[in-house]
Parts: sequence; structure tokens; C-alpha cells
Amino acid sequence: MSKTSLRRAAALTTAAAVLPLSLALGASTASASVGTSIAATAKANVGKNACSVNSAGGNYFYSSCTGAVGGTPENWCADFAMWVWKQNGVDVRGLSPWAGDFGRYNGGLHKTPQVGDAVLYDYSGGYAAHVAIVTAVGNGTITTIGGNEGGTSGNWAATSRVKEVTHSSAIGYSWGGQRLSGYVSPIGGTDSGSPAAPAPTPPAPNHVYDNVRFANGNWQGAALADAGADVSQVVTAALPNGDLHVVTLSNGKVYDNVRFANGNWQGAALADGAGTISSIAAVGMPNGDMHLETVVNGNVYDNVRFANGSWQGAALADAAGTITQAGVAAMPNGDLHLVTLANGVVYDNVRFASGAWQGAAVADAGGKVASISVAGMPNGDMHLATVGERNVYDNVRFANGNWQGAALADAGGAVGQAAITAMPNGDLHLVTLSNGNVYDNVRFASGAWQGAAVADAGGKVNAIAATGMPNGDMHLNTLAN
Repeated sequence: MSKTSLRRAAALTTAAAVLPLSLALGASTASASVGTSIAATAKANVGKNACSVNSAGGNYFYSSCTGAVGGTPENWCADFAMWVWKQNGVDVRGLSPWAGDFGRYNGGLHKTPQVGDAVLYDYSGGYAAHVAIVTAVGNGTITTIGGNEGGTSGNWAATSRVKEVTHSSAIGYSWGGQRLSGYVSPIGGTDSGSPAAPAPTPPAPNHVYDNVRFANGNWQGAALADAGADVSQVVTAALPNGDLHVVTLSNGKVYDNVRFANGNWQGAALADGAGTISSIAAVGMPNGDMHLETVVNGNVYDNVRFANGSWQGAALADAAGTITQAGVAAMPNGDLHLVTLANGVVYDNVRFASGAWQGAAVADAGGKVASISVAGMPNGDMHLATVGERNVYDNVRFANGNWQGAALADAGGAVGQAAITAMPNGDLHLVTLSNGNVYDNVRFASGAWQGAAVADAGGKVNAIAATGMPNGDMHLNTLAN
């Protein structure tokens, strides 16, 4: 199965657990005959690997093999699902080798499986851990066929296959450590040469909105900051001069926009055109530099935008090959913490102010972490927020290098994504996304929590980012369509 959050198949309080917003939306469904044809195509490829000749006689499943880095195939479950649909005339516009795209396709997720549907696991805020094709529906069960499954630990990329499994069809069921999030129906499709059904309008693209919580606690209100199409992730970084960088990921490429201290925007400019990036992170440093971390095929690259505006260029920082998400935190002494998530385990690496790297060390070995966010505090501590089973936990790495241990910070049970940021006065803001709404909680410098309060009740937010500014304001950036 996929080990990435956004790429290929894809990375979080308020009330009792609720279904994702997209489960409430309507969607066009495929005919039974189209579903049967989709299932037959999936079955015809069981046992094949990322670089096999497919059942249609062609090479691979989209970029399942050609997307390799250093000879290692990419995580390719979304490649397979999209290929199967395409072979049956399904309209795959809006999809890509990123699993998260399936969650925004054809009205989003629904609760009742049908043969030919895609099934998503650990989908939240635009991220998904895995996607497969539903090939049979039983009494409370589904049979699925997915790419990039059944691999051998330690050599997954070389041994993963197209595999058939049967498990519960219930929303929330945990399969392989991943939570079943819902089902997505294909648009159109053909069966034995019959014409395709009319395709609904593709889902609206994501746009970026910027909201400000002023130092006095008042909110400005969300304003459009980037109307570019197909943004899949947004991260923010504050610089000591009061500039704000809003960095976006779109179709595997990274764009950097600057909101100057006077409130004017520079406009988004291409920062990394690799086209294969699945996740990003960014942070402003005390010296005015900004570090941009990019995840490509499970590896992390570190790029620096110097205070003078020039870029260093991406350099390999972690070649683990299994990383799904990275977070970065700037420390007052100029050190940088690169925190990574791989297979539910969190690792912490330090890039010292000298430029030397310490090496990744385990920070949370629980194995159930779905998403991370980190923030460096003015006193030299670092907070690590982890989302697991849709609750948020707060861990502290003290300035002396010791860890406090993860403590429950939000037990709402419906958190899809969390973002944390430090304020100049030592407060910490924990911003959470739940069912399309955004909540803001404050951990005061004393260690006491204020409690989560609604920050954006629009109900359409699917990703968040937050950063504290030198003047005590906090910027909340949201993705919504």
C-alpha cells in the first residue's frame, strides 16, 4: 500500500466523532455494468508489480515505474487506480498520482460502496494514505484490489504488487493500520463500447485564503490570497522583518508568495519546478533566511531562500525513502529541526547553525501518527503536535534535548489536520481542522490551555497552515474550493 500522504494513492476539537465533510456531498455514480468492467480490469492485473507489462499490453500503470528515483519505483497505488478507471473510459480529469486528489473528485467521498468505486484510507484535509478499487461488495464487507500492496518490509518498493483483499466496508474500519475514510464513484465510463455517461463538472479548484488573528485577539477575516488552480498544500513562514511567505504546492511544483510587512503581496513565483513533489514544509530563520523542505518519493530535500532573495537549490537532507511528511522548526540559536513522518513513526533531525546535520533520531515510536506539525519556541523548546486516530497530542523537546512525552491536547476525535505556531510572548497556538471548520486553541506560556474556539466556520476548508509574526499577530492560511 502507499506510504505517502499526498502522493500516489497521498500528510487533523470539538465534539464527538463526525464524518468528513465530503461524505455529506452528492456524487454521480457509475452504472453496474461499468463497475463490473472496472473490477474485471483490476482483477486482470493482480500479482503484477510497478514495472510489469499491464493487462492492456502497455508499460506499467501511468508513472508507477517511470516515476522511479535512483531505480526505486514510486509509491504507485493511485497510479494503478487511475489507470484502471481510464481503461474503462472513466473521466480522470482532476486526478494524478497523488491519492488525495481522489478525495476531491466527483463530489468527494460517500458512505456506501459500489463495485468500481475507489476506496480511500486515512483521507483528511487533502491527504490520503492509500487508494484501491472496490471489486465486490458483500454483507458488510468489500473486496478491493490495489497497487503497491503486499510488499516486504525493508524492500517494499521492489516487492509490492497489485493485491486483492477482503475486509469490513464500515467507515472508520482500520485495515493495515489505515482508517477507511469513504468511497469515490467514477465519472462516466464505458462498457463493451457503449458511450460514456455525461460527466459532471469537475470539482472546483482550491484557492488560498489568508486570515489574521491580531495580537489583541481579534480576527480580520479570511481574504483571498492566491486564486491559482489545483493547490494541494499550503505552508507559511514568518521572517524577522515582518514579511510572510505563503508557499503552495500545485501539481508537484512549489510556488512562493510574499506578503510584505506593509500588507502588499508580491505574487506567487515558481520556487521548485521538479513536478514530483508530494509534500512541503517551510520556516523562517532568525537570520532572515527561509528553509523550504520538499518530499519526493519518500526522501526530503532542503532548499534555502537567503535573506537577499536568492535560492540555494534543493539538497538531499534525508534519503530514508519512506517519508510521507516533513515539518521544520527554527530555534532562537539558529538551529533547524527537520521532523519527518514515516510509517506512523516520527523522527527528529537537527541542522545546526553551522550547516552540519546531526542525523535523524526517533521522536515518537508509537507507529500510529498520521500527521505532524512542529514549532520552535522563544525559550529554545520545540513543540511537536501529532495527529493519531483523529486526536491531537502535544510533545515537547526541551532546550536541553530531553523529551517530555506526548500528552493529549485535543480529544475531539474528528481532527483532520493540526498546525502549530509559536508567538513572541511564549504562547503556542494549536490550530485544528475538523469537518471543514477551523478551530484555534492557545497553550499559554504558563502551560495552561485556553480551549478550542471557532476560527473559521465556513465548512469548506480542506487544509490549514499557521504562523506567528514578530508583532504578535498570527496568520492562518486555509485551502478551500
